Amino acid sequence: MFAQSDSAFYGMNREWWRDDATIVDGVLTMTGFRIFRYAFDGPDRLYLTATMKNGAVTSGTLVRADPARLAAGDRPAEWPWPGERVSIPHLTVRTPDGARPITLEATFYPPVGSGPAPLAIFTHGSDVGRNQLKTWSFSTEAHWLRDNGFAVLALMRRGRGRSEGINGEENFGREHDGGLVDVSAGVAEAVEDLDSAIAYGRKLSGVRPGPVLLAGQSRGGFLAMHYAGLKPGEVLGVVNFCGGWYPYGPVTTPYYANGGRGAAGKVPQLWLYADNDGLYNEALIREYDRAFVAAGGRARFELLHGVPGDGHLLRLYPDRWRLIADQFLATLDRQKP
Repeated sequence: MFAQSDSAFYGMNREWWRDDATIVDGVLTMTGFRIFRYAFDGPDRLYLTATMKNGAVTSGTLVRADPARLAAGDRPAEWPWPGERVSIPHLTVRTPDGARPITLEATFYPPVGSGPAPLAIFTHGSDVGRNQLKTWSFSTEAHWLRDNGFAVLALMRRGRGRSEGINGEENFGREHDGGLVDVSAGVAEAVEDLDSAIAYGRKLSGVRPGPVLLAGQSRGGFLAMHYAGLKPGEVLGVVNFCGGWYPYGPVTTPYYANGGRGAAGKVPQLWLYADNDGLYNEALIREYDRAFVAAGGRARFELLHGVPGDGHLLRLYPDRWRLIADQFLATLDRQKP
């Protein structure tokens, strides 16, 4: 049985229905009007991945609650969720009148417990059209990182969500025939945004000074790898989910070589990809890895199999990657100055 309540915020009306369901390897899958996939994360939490009829995929987290305590006004420790929306002043870009810095939107998840924790920054992929106006809070990834002892800042780069400024990441350099020859301008803008987020995040309550963990999806994963190569002293580690800036090897592969050269032996990295990625095929993914390693980079490279749907959305299926990622985080030197 599946039921939901009224929610004006999410445009939901109360309803219930009966779905067919299977449980395989600890994952509950319900098929019907939508496909819901629930994976247990301990006794009190479920990760949800929902695939809609139009092909859209979304995710979330469910926590156990006592109905009587809810009725009495009590709330689980993990509520309210997701986190606190914050505005990050940009370090280099100002409003058109020059009156103030533009601001970048982010969601801050304070660390669990009372002591200061290292900062992890998670950032998004490219998106197109109206999707650029959507704010990604990355609550699934934030849960995972907080469980592993991090404070988390989920960053929206300029022109995305409620972040001010213009998204210049699509200003590719092209030849007269339209062929892509250069992505450096867009990459440089994203690096500036990440600089601003790191400077701001280090000042937040509960955050310990020092290097930060960088993680991201697609273009965000590429950015984490690239930034670690530029400024290895600022980075504790990298978790790259299906990273790539643009699916065109001759232009983007050299960035992986540069990243490997700059971060060689200094920044541990985990690269998580799927063999059914709809944007970056297996040959190109392996090309990126070879270029990185040949230049001296060190990364744990995992090409995962059997990811549901489009493997580019691997991050939405933590039961496929969490054990690997937990092992990686446990190896990081969190006392790195």
